[in-house]
Amino acid sequence: MSIKKYVKALVESATKEHLEVIYNSLTPLMEISKDEKYNLIISSPLIRKDKKIEFIIDILSIEDKKIENLIKLLVENNRLKELPSLIFLLKDKIAELTGDYNGFVYSKDNLEESKIAEIETKLSNKFNKNIKLTQKSSERDGIQVYVDSLNVEIAVYENDIKAKLITDIIRAI
Repeated sequence: MSIKKYVKALVESATKEHLEVIYNSLTPLMEISKDEKYNLIISSPLIRKDKKIEFIIDILSIEDKKIENLIKLLVENNRLKELPSLIFLLKDKIAELTGDYNGFVYSKDNLEESKIAEIETKLSNKFNKNIKLTQKSSERDGIQVYVDSLNVEIAVYENDIKAKLITDIIRAI
């Protein structure tokens, strides 16, 4: 069973609001799954499945039966390592259902809120979606806009513009 089938089953059996609750409950696992000890525990054949289930439910403080059943199913089918992929796919499905997409604006200098709002508006109109951007710091001179769920990446870097200008000037001479 592909991890996409788990997401499809979740989408078919829950409301948009409940899907968001599930996503928010599972999201901490994105960071936790990078920990070597966590990965040793979930992949160890020496640890019983019921202990793995208990471990995940405890670290996430899960009280939702649907999430608990999902964890049990993933453990039973040895798919626990694919939980981060499931979370990404679930995020994308929620975005599709709600039409709300989140992205990032990377820049060295802080942009004014009005500029970020303008970029959001133009992207939202272009893709006919509601796009919300969060600013993040970058070391490169220039601006990069990234909306993962829509596979959108737009970047304008100062060095690239200078190189293009030099090439155009040389060509004109």
